[in-house]
Amino acid sequence: MWPDFGGASIVNLMSDVVRARSGRADGSGLRDVDVAGWREARTVVLLVLDGVGMAQLDLLPEDAFLRRHCATALTSVFPSTTATAITTFMTAQPPAVHGLTGWHVRCTEPGLDGQVLAILPVTPRGGGRLSCSPDEALARVCRVPSVYQGLSGGARIVSPADIAFSPFNLRHGAGAQCVGYEGLDGLFETLDAALDEPVPPGYVHAYWPDFDHFAHMRGCASDSAREVLRAADSAIAAWVQRTAGRDVLLLVTADHGFIDAPADRLLEIENFPAIAACLEGPLSGERRAVFVHLKPGMASAFERALGDLEHACRPWPSADLLRDGRFGPGEPHPRLRERIGDYTLEMKSDWTLRDTLPNERAFRLVGVHGGTSEAEMMVPLAVVYA
Repeated sequence: MWPDFGGASIVNLMSDVVRARSGRADGSGLRDVDVAGWREARTVVLLVLDGVGMAQLDLLPEDAFLRRHCATALTSVFPSTTATAITTFMTAQPPAVHGLTGWHVRCTEPGLDGQVLAILPVTPRGGGRLSCSPDEALARVCRVPSVYQGLSGGARIVSPADIAFSPFNLRHGAGAQCVGYEGLDGLFETLDAALDEPVPPGYVHAYWPDFDHFAHMRGCASDSAREVLRAADSAIAAWVQRTAGRDVLLLVTADHGFIDAPADRLLEIENFPAIAACLEGPLSGERRAVFVHLKPGMASAFERALGDLEHACRPWPSADLLRDGRFGPGEPHPRLRERIGDYTLEMKSDWTLRDTLPNERAFRLVGVHGGTSEAEMMVPLAVVYA
């Protein structure tokens, strides 16, 4: 399943959100959602629940708040992962335009010299060092402005305290006030405080990461993941109840969904020496959507060696995915072609693929995302007027 940029993706959602706050959005809006009244709300709150895809709503009781108020299902972006999708929420642009193509991004900008960066913490793979500050690195890598400047009523970004003022958040939050919170209760106390101001902000982007953490570490259907999601659902319901009559439009969605990946379906690139010999540098992207950069003249050898992985992945020339619009519409980021490499390996079923550099710690993720399965790609949209 690929993103539906024709009216059912988080990109289309953001176009409607921006227009509801009198901002400029070039893309088409949502196809199957009535957004006519969105402009009338005093405050629009977009709450992003990291990792809570449509499949994860099955962890909730049938009468749960999110299940009762889910208006439609949307697709995420490709890769279906936080770094790529959160950048879409903060820029209202698809990955083709903003250019951040996963947790690991190969950066060929001057001074970065092809390093693969974990883009949210802005750290190089394999213990390497940046030749500049994280702020300077992001300034070179990220060319697309945030959505917040010029929105009517001003904007607020509500994030966990440990990332609220990170270089990534501050850069993509330009034009908004960033506020940190501690814990689930702190999230809704911070939202309450915003609404209690003499002039509440016109737009609030709020982010909650806890389900994603437990899903990665213990599995997306684990007891701990289920418990934390049910707590969030109850907290949202309680907040909406006490917010009644305050002219708030609450939109709840997610950046991606999840699947669990069995340990015996984790492939190590080092165990495929014929493939590894073709590579020019580390893998990038995600374990479920892998970008491969080849040494010059190694395309034929790589294609032959891929026979060892035919059971686990579908290889695509990355240029074909770009041509077919899999990264979205719009003028491509000037470095996009370099970032997605020569081939994209779309992992099948519940297979994952990784490499581990000499100075990296090998660790297993129980729950994963980034791929094109329905469970990873489909996210809910709950619409609630309070």
